[in-house]
Amino acid sequence: MFSENKKVSERQTFRLLTYDMLGIGTLLLPPVLAKTSGTDGIFCIFVGMVLAVVFLTVLKGVLMEIKEGYPAYLKERLGNVGGSLLLMGYLVYFVLLGGYTAYLFSSIVLKNLLREESFWLVLCVLLVVTGYGIWEGIEGRARVYEILFWFVMIPLILMLCSAWNEIETDYWTPVAMSDPKGMASGSYAAFMPLSLIFLVMFVGQYVEKKEKVIRAGRRALAFAGSLYAVMYLMLIGIFGAAALETMEYPAVTMMSTVRISGGFLKRTDAFMFGIWFFTLYALLSSTIFYGALVLGNLVGGAGGNRSEDRQKFRERVFAGILLVSVAVMAGTFYQNSHAGERYWSFMAYLGTPFLVAVPLLLYLCRPWTGRSKKRMAGTLGMLLLFLIGGTVLCGCDTAELEERNFPIEIAVQDTDSFEKEWLNADQTGNRVVDYSHLKVMILDRKFVEHPEKMEVLLDLLEKKTEVPRNTYVVVAEDPKAVMSLTGDTGESVGNYLEQLFEHVSEVKNNRYPTLGVLYQERQNQMETLMIPMVAGEKTPVVEAYYVWKRGKPAGKIESDKAMLSFFTGNGTDGYTILLPTGALRLTASKNRLKFQQEGREILVEVRCEGEVLGREVKDRGKLEQEAEEYMNRLGKEALSQGVDVTGSFKKCRHEYGQNLNIVYKVQITWIHL
Repeated sequence: MFSENKKVSERQTFRLLTYDMLGIGTLLLPPVLAKTSGTDGIFCIFVGMVLAVVFLTVLKGVLMEIKEGYPAYLKERLGNVGGSLLLMGYLVYFVLLGGYTAYLFSSIVLKNLLREESFWLVLCVLLVVTGYGIWEGIEGRARVYEILFWFVMIPLILMLCSAWNEIETDYWTPVAMSDPKGMASGSYAAFMPLSLIFLVMFVGQYVEKKEKVIRAGRRALAFAGSLYAVMYLMLIGIFGAAALETMEYPAVTMMSTVRISGGFLKRTDAFMFGIWFFTLYALLSSTIFYGALVLGNLVGGAGGNRSEDRQKFRERVFAGILLVSVAVMAGTFYQNSHAGERYWSFMAYLGTPFLVAVPLLLYLCRPWTGRSKKRMAGTLGMLLLFLIGGTVLCGCDTAELEERNFPIEIAVQDTDSFEKEWLNADQTGNRVVDYSHLKVMILDRKFVEHPEKMEVLLDLLEKKTEVPRNTYVVVAEDPKAVMSLTGDTGESVGNYLEQLFEHVSEVKNNRYPTLGVLYQERQNQMETLMIPMVAGEKTPVVEAYYVWKRGKPAGKIESDKAMLSFFTGNGTDGYTILLPTGALRLTASKNRLKFQQEGREILVEVRCEGEVLGREVKDRGKLEQEAEEYMNRLGKEALSQGVDVTGSFKKCRHEYGQNLNIVYKVQITWIHL
């Protein structure tokens, strides 16, 4: 039970504003920053936060003069005509923002969850849930957001932490490479979603003291801006700037690359959709609620002497008008294939300047002088309906389970047959193919060695989106033969290889290439990837590795050289080598690369723990020297095949020499003496 006095607390205000800024910013901002400023985008976010704080200071100066609400204040300061013109501008802004938010919400659902469903049905369910959410006004929404805030944020933080080991810090460099124009564009782009802090002007009339609104606004800016920064660093570190700028919704895509041990949550991106769903839902509710408030003031003032019931009915009518307007705009965006680009242009050239200019002019021209009881059932009903709606959007589809085919592994020998047999199987009368459980894609070596064919395949898969990005990729001389193999316990080859990569192999599972990694390298072209080559008579085994060098095929390499590459990059839990004087087991590696002679010589300083296996060796210094010679020999042999086992291109890039020389220096701390 709580008072129905149309008032919200400071904490509730903070959470309302945070939700409004998070959803659209985390989805749309990263690709724009990657395109305008690359690795310097993180600095643009901080500049954008500073600009937003300055903007909030301007808003504070105006807010302190408001008595009955911002719409009424505009008419008071500028007269009916001037105030109404500005209110019409805000109304257009709210309708466009709400329409685009609804379109974005529905499109993500269709693209990632309900690919066979109708856009209009998804949009209708969304708007019905939104309409119910604003039925009881701002106080009911604020209470629900207050209750659910950490239930939404804690899973987000946990998922970000689980993706941390996917980061390649080399992608964060070089910095300070963007030109002033790129930095200015990136800073302005970062400011645009944060400019939604202008909503303090509308929510201010529902908070008892204006100082509380400003404090809540500062906290919301700090929270949202910090999350922007953390997420951008992670996205750059996982995908690289070149790949990031080509992605549509990289924050969602990032979650599809996360692997959680145990295999109980394969599609982590589907799990994380709920977080963006709720933030987008919150923003959509705010646009409709505040838009209805503006429309009410345009049509006939704030209410005058109307009875409470009549006033509430009037507000709901205006909210209904806004819902219909938003639905029309969402449909318009859906019909236009360039909706996102055009909306971002609107925000950049009209929407954001309008939001800034109006309060700024009011601030510069300001005079220079000194709840009745409400049933909690209504709030809980709102929450229940939202959760039911979310369940409908996340779980149902037109095809029943018995009509679906769930491949665990698939083989690709040529693009045409793959597209017909797998991607478009439902169009040929076969059962619907659901890739949510796909673990391994087996590529024919002959197919992989044709760059143009691989480019077509990767482009097709990336646009199709049904195939999970965290699907492992392997190469085989005969994919069909590998498909027929089973593990020791009779399980499918996909399950067997997944268990091998994640629980048996000494190579860390995030070093095995996935489809998402291949997509990235098409754009970044910085990594030297080692793709397992699989064969076997009864059980699949990794017999060698296929090199994918900076986005292009580079041939087969022996397992010992590939393992040296993994070890050099600290990508193994352990590394065993056979030497004339004994078998040597190396663990806990902390290797470091240094570049000499303008990048032509790569010095690998190997620091690790070591033990001798199977026999007693007195001269451990000699064993250490033999290990060093062994690594130098393999490194040079790999270079003769055109493969740099150190993967150093991404570290030195522009200084990367043509005639490389790799030198290993080994220092072992002996254990189990």
